Amino acid sequence: MSSVELGELNLRNGKNDAAFDIFFDLAQFELSSDVQFALIKMCFDGLLKTEQAERLMSWLNRETARGNGYADYNLGLIHEQGTVGGKPDYKKAVEFYLKAIKEEVHDAFCNLGNIFITGTGSEQGVLRDINKGLELLEQGAELGSRQAAYTVGSYYGKGEIVPVNHRKAFLYLTLASLQKHDQAKRILLIMQHAVKEDFSKELEQAQHLYAKIQNMRQLYKLL
Repeated sequence: MSSVELGELNLRNGKNDAAFDIFFDLAQFELSSDVQFALIKMCFDGLLKTEQAERLMSWLNRETARGNGYADYNLGLIHEQGTVGGKPDYKKAVEFYLKAIKEEVHDAFCNLGNIFITGTGSEQGVLRDINKGLELLEQGAELGSRQAAYTVGSYYGKGEIVPVNHRKAFLYLTLASLQKHDQAKRILLIMQHAVKEDFSKELEQAQHLYAKIQNMRQLYKLL
C-alpha cells in the first residue's frame, strides 16, 4: 500500500489527524499536486483543526514564494471560498490565480474566468468582465484544462450569461469529453438530439486541439 493510499484509508476511517500527517509529509517532500488537493479538500470539508489549517497555510505561503504553481492555485481556492479566515477575499484569489497561470497551472484559468464572468468579486473591486472571463476560459481549455473546456462549453450552450453559441458549445464540450469529463459527455448527447446541425468542423477542431494538448503533455514528461 502506497503512502497516498494509506492516507486515503485513514481518511475513510475517520482518522483525520493521521490522514493529515501523511498527506502533509507527502506534500512537503514530494510536492504532489494530488496530495495538495487532498489537503485542500480536507480543509474545505472542515476536517482540519485550527492548528493544522494554520500549518497548511504557512506551508502554502512558503511554497508560493518558491514558485510552486499548485500552491498558488490552492491559495486562490482558499481565498475564493473563504475557507480560512471566514469570508472570501476575491482580490487575493485573483492575485494567486494569476500567479498560478504564470506557473502553467491551467485549471487556474477556469477559476479566474468564472470570477470575472459571474462578478462575484464586484463588491470587493474585482469588476465583472464577461468577455475577459470567456477569453480566460477558452485559453485554459485550449491549453489542456478539461474543467475550463466544460465550463465555457456550458456557458455557450445554456445562453444564460452569454449568448447561445452552439458551435462553440459543441467544440469545447467535445474537447472536455475527449479528456474524459463525464458530465460533458452527457450534455453532448442531449445536445446532439436537440440541435440538428452539422458539427463536423467543430469535431475536427476539437480533435486537433486534443492531439496538441496530448503532445504537449508527452513533451513535458520527457523534459
